[in-house]
Amino acid sequence: MNKQEFLAKLSKKKGSTITEADKWLKSVFETIGEAIQETDELRFIGFGTFKVTVSKARDVKTPKGEIVHVPAKRVVRFAVGSELKSKAESKK
Repeated sequence: MNKQEFLAKLSKKKGSTITEADKWLKSVFETIGEAIQETDELRFIGFGTFKVTVSKARDVKTPKGEIVHVPAKRVVRFAVGSELKSKAESKK
């Protein structure tokens, strides 16, 4: 399912237009981004947890055999919650 199909399904479920559903979705994504920027973790019980971790700086070998330095960076991870996991396991 792509974004447009998801928005159509969401708008049908909420009895609104696809444009309104798109605004809601953008707002949710923007708010999630702001929340993990402020607190490094966002939990939705049953759905999952967004968590920011820091990957260490390291030297890696490229396919050409060169050694390249990769700097440390912040990475967002997502751990699936129990309710979402059970829905994925019980596909209709």
